[in-house]
Amino acid sequence: MPRQTVTLSRQKSKGHTYWCLRWFTSNGKRRGETIGRVDRMSKRQAEKLRRVKEIELGINPGRRDVSRGPELEAFLEVYFAARKGELSTGSLELYRRTADLMTAFLGKTVRLDTITRADARSFKAAVASGEWRSTGKQRVIPKPATVDQHIRHARTILNHALADDLVLFNPFDRLSTTTPVARDWPYVAPEEFACLVEATPTISWRLLLALARLAALRRGEALNLPWDKIDWSASRLEIISREDWDVKDKQSRIVPVCPELRELLLTAFEGANEGEPRVIPAEGINVRNIWRDFGVLCKRAGVPRYSKPIHSLRKSCIRDWAARHPAHVVKEWAGHSDLNTTDRYYLQVPESEYVRAARTRLAPVVTQPVTQPGKNEAESNTKKNADESQVSASQELSETAGERIRTADVQLGNPIVGAQVLCFQGLTTRFSAENEVYN
Repeated sequence: MPRQTVTLSRQKSKGHTYWCLRWFTSNGKRRGETIGRVDRMSKRQAEKLRRVKEIELGINPGRRDVSRGPELEAFLEVYFAARKGELSTGSLELYRRTADLMTAFLGKTVRLDTITRADARSFKAAVASGEWRSTGKQRVIPKPATVDQHIRHARTILNHALADDLVLFNPFDRLSTTTPVARDWPYVAPEEFACLVEATPTISWRLLLALARLAALRRGEALNLPWDKIDWSASRLEIISREDWDVKDKQSRIVPVCPELRELLLTAFEGANEGEPRVIPAEGINVRNIWRDFGVLCKRAGVPRYSKPIHSLRKSCIRDWAARHPAHVVKEWAGHSDLNTTDRYYLQVPESEYVRAARTRLAPVVTQPVTQPGKNEAESNTKKNADESQVSASQELSETAGERIRTADVQLGNPIVGAQVLCFQGLTTRFSAENEVYN
């Protein structure tokens, strides 16, 4: 019968002796684990770690016998059943796509404990090459962001197996992700947005565009906004989850309502049907055809079409907020969990800032006269001679003034007496000039 206890022994390796724990699995295979060097850990400490390991293996058999780990397909069924109440429908769909890729590449019957880090790296390379996303005869190569998303999902799935003691390590935990690249997105100026609103035929579309451009609401938030979450007296609205709908990241927030949006909401409220709970009625907009209908709207308004219409309007509103309000306020209004998300993906430097910087004088410019050769050479020499003559005249005047005063202190260079003499000379000259004027 296989042994289930943990033994303590010594093992030499690379010139050192280590304490080693050993035990047997259910199929008779021997396993071991090094816990420290003998010269750095006493036998009493090693024995204590042995008892802790023995208790751990007795409580969690998966730690002792990882060959009991379930197959990948069976584990995924249990995983999605457990997380059905935690994730939204869209998130579950994304995780299922990753699970389909994992079962297609690794196999449905592969045991979790046999998946190595090399297998995880090969899985990432296969997904990046489009080998497991082929549709028909044409291979579709996904973007780096899509590959990183699949790796994050696979890491999360295996983390649950690690937490349940089904594996000893997560083979996806050391895979790196690519650095996100900044993408250009169109800024919808107020004049361009006014053209879109004028070309909109229905009030439902006007409300959708206004809630995205003037309140930075996501598409789902605008379509599921109820009338009772609008505070008319304070000019603000609240985004909060309900029983039939959840906010992204499940974070509620309060968004200010600008005067333009308030007027449009009041007009829609007065014309709404009695008992209608939502600002945008369910039959007002065909959700599946928003991208197609927006293209027709852009053509009618004479503006370029955006690849992500509602998201571009939302980003434009957030950028306008950032130009007037502090960053932490913009983060709260936008519904972001991290300030770096607002700064990296939603903010741009507008063209007006470049124009203002180009027209702003930062320091006075000191202009120096430039001497031109040949033509102005005589003028430069004349100016130089004049300056030398002024210096000579001042020196001669100083020497003459010093010789006329027969004071020993001045002759010795006493600064106090010299200053008094200069002051007296100034008063005398001023008095003589005034007498000449009167005469």
